[in-house]
Amino acid sequence: MKKYLSIWAIIWALVALIVIVLGYQDALGGIALAALISLFFLFKTLNSAWSGTVTDIKTENVYVSDDDGGYTRSAEFAYIKLDNGKSKKTANLGWKVGDKLEKVRGETSVKIIK
Repeated sequence: MKKYLSIWAIIWALVALIVIVLGYQDALGGIALAALISLFFLFKTLNSAWSGTVTDIKTENVYVSDDDGGYTRSAEFAYIKLDNGKSKKTANLGWKVGDKLEKVRGETSVKIIK
């Protein structure tokens, strides 16, 4: 976890330094807020732990908004039946139906454990 916190701190320190060098000191409050929000999601990701089996893989149309109004694209999702009985839908990272997955506390990646 220390590794991820160090990387987080270095990235946000560099962003703040660049903003200061460019002369936008008024933006430092917004950068601090963005850093705190990203820290919340970092802790949320690092503190989660689960394991389960991929039960289904579906391709769905997802709306993506942009400056021109947005568009629809196809995205592949994996449906995972967790060991605690709940279900989880997440972007498919190359998994196949039947793969046994595990997300360990303190890590950001999901591993196939078969």
